[in-house]
Amino acid sequence: MHLEMFDDCQMDSRRALWLTRAKTLVLSDFFFGLGAGRRRALEGLPLAAHLDPWERLVTLLSDYQPEQIVLLGNIKPNQGHLVGEEASELNAYISKLTGKSRPVIQVVGQSDRSEGPAVTNPLFKVVDHLQIDSYHFMHRRRIFVYPRLDNREIWINGGVHPVFALPVKSPSGGEDWMRVSGFLYTGYAVVMPPFMPYAQGHEVFLPDRLPKQAKGYKLLADRVSPIDLSQLPLPPEHLRHIARFTKKDRGGIPSADAPL
Repeated sequence: MHLEMFDDCQMDSRRALWLTRAKTLVLSDFFFGLGAGRRRALEGLPLAAHLDPWERLVTLLSDYQPEQIVLLGNIKPNQGHLVGEEASELNAYISKLTGKSRPVIQVVGQSDRSEGPAVTNPLFKVVDHLQIDSYHFMHRRRIFVYPRLDNREIWINGGVHPVFALPVKSPSGGEDWMRVSGFLYTGYAVVMPPFMPYAQGHEVFLPDRLPKQAKGYKLLADRVSPIDLSQLPLPPEHLRHIARFTKKDRGGIPSADAPL
């Protein structure tokens, strides 16, 4: 269910990071959109491979008992200025995270859109940048370009979500491919999967374009396991990109990446 990335950082198959020394749970794109949490996710894997988000959240909180939570990315677009039912939903989600006394820090690229009167929970804080011990947090569409840090410091980015194309055997025994979400360590940054599988920002990572020191980890069912990137062949061209659905394609549902 979890795998150590560093001596004080564990990857959890429930799409989270656990910082053991800081007792901090890290989630990327705990995202419900504007009603998006009520639509079915576009999954490339059977639904059984992704537990219900609330079940995952409850078990993560129960297992780790975190002293604080770090969220990378918005819960809802323009969340600080929502009104009515959307604002009520937002604060209900935040309350599930904070409980009675747990601080929740949200790291976003544009904090002015995330802060505002709609957020009423005093335990909830929005920032552009956060550092905890040797980890710096960001939520940006960056893959390999990061501000320089000291040698022992590492970025944790939730703005890009790794997808790996893996060769597998088909039911008939032939050659086939499967795309799976996972974690990526580039040598100076940890790139996280989204907590909500349908969140945007997925990107297929090709082994020939990764740094030599990169390490990949795949998520399958309730397991997280390493990928030998040095032995990973290049996938067919049609698997190297994530299809984006339009309103017309999805019968009027707002567009989103097709996550795996």
